[in-house]
Amino acid sequence: MRLDFLTPRIDRLSADGGLEAVYAGAPLGRLFRRPVVLLARELCAFGLFETANLPRGRRRQAARLHARTASPYVAGGAALVKSGEDFGVWWWDLARVAPMIAGRGQVSLRPETLAQPVGRDWRIVKLARGYEAQHWRDGGLRASAWRAARYDDAAWTAFARTQRDARVEAPATPPPAESLPVDRGGEAFSLARAEITREQAIGLGLGGLALASASLFALILGQSIQTDNKAAEIEGEIAEIQAATPRQADTQALEGERRRLASFREIENRTSPLSAAGAAIGILAIHDLTPIALDAQAETLTLTLPYEAVKVAGDLVAEFEGSGYFHQVEPRTDAAGQRLIIEMQVREAAPPLSPDA
Repeated sequence: MRLDFLTPRIDRLSADGGLEAVYAGAPLGRLFRRPVVLLARELCAFGLFETANLPRGRRRQAARLHARTASPYVAGGAALVKSGEDFGVWWWDLARVAPMIAGRGQVSLRPETLAQPVGRDWRIVKLARGYEAQHWRDGGLRASAWRAARYDDAAWTAFARTQRDARVEAPATPPPAESLPVDRGGEAFSLARAEITREQAIGLGLGGLALASASLFALILGQSIQTDNKAAEIEGEIAEIQAATPRQADTQALEGERRRLASFREIENRTSPLSAAGAAIGILAIHDLTPIALDAQAETLTLTLPYEAVKVAGDLVAEFEGSGYFHQVEPRTDAAGQRLIIEMQVREAAPPLSPDA
């Protein structure tokens, strides 16, 4: 039910930090609701969390767990939206966003895509900057990708062929880009309680201090201090989901998330809060990529990425090596599993150079 008189103030945050007023807000909305800041699509990453193998009563709990542990950002905020029986997960980098909204008080962050009218099948949306390709099914967003330039045939084909659950075949050529109005009855302005992660709440609380360089350190250090408690909490949630799931195999993905968090802890214990894993995830975020899995060993870091990452594999290798954190970066493809695997040596674990080197 659309309640226009409760619509809050709406602003749009661009990637360069500019804040544009979209809607002044209805009188009651300004009085009783937090302003909504729509994040430019290029500031966000999207992923689909499939729940077919999980018991119905535990699906939202599992999606929240996934949103907390699979963020591509070291200090990330997140929002969940329903997509049929599954969930769409939006992430954004609080270390980047918080300084941009410092001093604006309490606001609700939402990806600008959630303020668009619901779509059908396939479409391309023209944004204030760039273009967003979308695949919809049964009123839910199944896939979203952003690029600065218009979608040409090659880029459109690369996006469409990764969507294996499509019921309607994608057009052979990119559909015309649409400029859409803000839907004030959309998901971005729902009265339902926002699906946010603990990291988002912490990050927004520190937003006023984020302009100082020390604030970013405090934010990430705060995450490290809470890692032990968070790990115990996540393990407890996984145990609950496993107990309610008929087959042990159905929770392999959740168990993998627990191991992934343990890997992060291991890296944080032997490096600074700005760890090698954080650097790798940050590089992936630049390319709007979300790792399927991350494996941290004593001296190596292995990333498993969607197969579509093959087209930027060369750029990733160069950026990993140029970051100063890694060496011997070796990509390989898993054609059967439709994945790209990148294994690299952690620079801090590299043997010291000989005097003749």
